[in-house]
Amino acid sequence: MIDPNNRPGGPNLILTAKSANKIQFFDAATLAPTGEIDMPGSTHEMIRSPDGKKIFASVYGGGIFGKDKDPDRRIAVIDLASKSLTRTIDVSDNLAPHSLMMDVRGLLWSTAELGNAVLAIDPLSGKVERIDVGGSPHWIAISHSTGKLFASFKTKELVAVLDLNARRVIGTISIPYGAEGIAVAPDGETLFVCAHRKGLVHVFDARNHALRQTLAIAGAPGEANQLRRVRVSPDGRTVCVSSHVDSFAAAYEADTLKQIAGFATPKAPMGFGFAADGVHAYLCCLDAAIALEFELATGRITRQFATAAGCEFIIAY
Repeated sequence: MIDPNNRPGGPNLILTAKSANKIQFFDAATLAPTGEIDMPGSTHEMIRSPDGKKIFASVYGGGIFGKDKDPDRRIAVIDLASKSLTRTIDVSDNLAPHSLMMDVRGLLWSTAELGNAVLAIDPLSGKVERIDVGGSPHWIAISHSTGKLFASFKTKELVAVLDLNARRVIGTISIPYGAEGIAVAPDGETLFVCAHRKGLVHVFDARNHALRQTLAIAGAPGEANQLRRVRVSPDGRTVCVSSHVDSFAAAYEADTLKQIAGFATPKAPMGFGFAADGVHAYLCCLDAAIALEFELATGRITRQFATAAGCEFIIAY
């Protein structure tokens, strides 16, 4: 089963440049720009629609976590064929929507950190259901095989667990050193959670929530509080982690959880995307306004290209 939130890549790239209020398009073969959209506000995260024809993008607002003085309330709908903004979905209040995921039924899920909630959104009608999670979630991940959504909190040492069908919190998972970026393996059976205050990645069983292992990020011990992100490649073979303050990225074999690569990056690495060849990945470096292409097996940077200010999230399609 292909994870609808982590599909194999394609010949095109789309990325958010949140500081410039833009979405940009590039040719994956040449890295030449192919289009650009001026967005109605600072746009952070994206997810593809089930049919692959659209992108949902969160218009977060003019700030950062904990300091969002001008929060937004919209999720933009981008048509990939025309590279255009077709409409926005109003989430009903200035909740600062951020992380986005799709479930297998085609329901769109979003964080609503200023509402201490996650949102279940019908992308066709725009109907929004608000589900309290007892804190300010910044990222979510969905396990289709277990029917669960996991929400991480920067300000708490836990992850909330929601039942997608019941649409309610069914438990929490303790996260030593605080929770940051979060991801689920394509088969839905493994949950990865980055720590906030230490260079660690916690690995959990997505069914029973047992801690399987804690991975050190060799090369980025990261005692300073910092944003960390984690993604698993669409083939399920590689786990990628970025450390924002340390300006460092690492890769692990998913089967053995052995770190196979670690490399310095331009300033403030953020989100990963994965190339169509299954060999390369992309990494947005926010403060440097640069996106990298690198080899998953070695971490060798093969190419890089300039973006508009504040590149955060990238998808190959």
